[in-house]
Amino acid sequence: MKKKILLSAAGFLAVTLLAAGFREVVWYRFEMRPVVGETVTSSMYDLEEMSWRWFSSYFEQFKGWSVPYDYRITDARIDNMEVLTDLETPYVQLDYTIHVASANDRIVQNLELIGTDTRRVYTGQMVIRWEDNGDNTYTIAEKLRPVQYQIMTPEFREEQNTPQTEHYLMRTDEPMTYYIENEVLYVTYDSGENFVEVPDGYEKVCVQANGAYNELLAYNSYIVTEEFTAFVAGDSLLYSTDMGETWTESLIYQGAHRANAYVSMTDNGCYVTLAVDRSLGSDYYQTFCSQDLETWTAVQSPEMGWSNLTCSFWTKDGKGYYAKGESLSMTEDNGASFQEIVIPEAVEVTAGLGFNPFDTVERMYEEDGILYAVVGQGDDGDYVKDGKLAEALYQSQDGKTFTFVEEIADDTPDQAG
Repeated sequence: MKKKILLSAAGFLAVTLLAAGFREVVWYRFEMRPVVGETVTSSMYDLEEMSWRWFSSYFEQFKGWSVPYDYRITDARIDNMEVLTDLETPYVQLDYTIHVASANDRIVQNLELIGTDTRRVYTGQMVIRWEDNGDNTYTIAEKLRPVQYQIMTPEFREEQNTPQTEHYLMRTDEPMTYYIENEVLYVTYDSGENFVEVPDGYEKVCVQANGAYNELLAYNSYIVTEEFTAFVAGDSLLYSTDMGETWTESLIYQGAHRANAYVSMTDNGCYVTLAVDRSLGSDYYQTFCSQDLETWTAVQSPEMGWSNLTCSFWTKDGKGYYAKGESLSMTEDNGASFQEIVIPEAVEVTAGLGFNPFDTVERMYEEDGILYAVVGQGDDGDYVKDGKLAEALYQSQDGKTFTFVEEIADDTPDQAG
């Protein structure tokens, strides 16, 4: 009897090992079909119908046991479809949601996905162009990201042909800051007594998607301290740990769109929030974290398709904040969950004005263990005090409850002559 049990166990183990080996071989041979070259048959030229049908068929290749977990999904659905007619040939933009079998960094890269606040649920976007083969078949001749399509449009090209660069004086209220002169980016650690040039910094940090240069870097988009100096340079982080003697460039996300970006250094690592895509005039953001400044991992966002951020900031102890206008979200568990933070109205100011001009969280910072938030007036602000736009300064001891401190003046430096 014991011999039979041993033989049965050995047989079961052999079958298990054989099945595992067979599965590994099947996974090794898996190859994702490229989008470009995919063909459908249709008796009519209906871009939306062809795209719907192709999408359903194409993503079937990623389902089932024979697909490695770096590609495997459980469901795919189109959330929105739009025929784009800015160019001579129409394109189709697909916005979709993907449910993956296993959440991992590789499937995000392989399928070009963006994380959401729901586990194993991701979003994606693509723009495709169909080509008529003349025999009732149509082939995808081109696949783009939305930002790549937008760059091709006449509106974008017109804007690109007329770039304007404004020049500013150095900020005088920060002993450690940056300064730009004659298309060279510098940093200073002693209020301008000495300047250190950032190699190729102007081109890497200041250039915008339309070809112009932005010399007024947004708050929270750079760090200048003796221990760590960093600028977001498109899809990379340009940083120094020795007061500018040497610089290193670390790739964060291949193909990130140039828009306002945000960087914070915490006790647990560096957090960078940048635009990973742009569609129909909106920038879509993702946060990435690194402990070694070499490998970057995506952090969950407070909502699917988080777009047009006005501020992102992480405190030393790891609280993360995302602002979109006056809306402010906070996470204490690295993006696993978020809670809404309410910044109360500055009654001391609004009671006299009869309205609340402060509606946009523009920047945040820590000082002596206290968290501060500056709430401005957005792009359409017109409430002026002592000749300058007014802003509201708030503070918080626990990072959750904010109280109004005082009105402050917008400290945007004057333009250089």
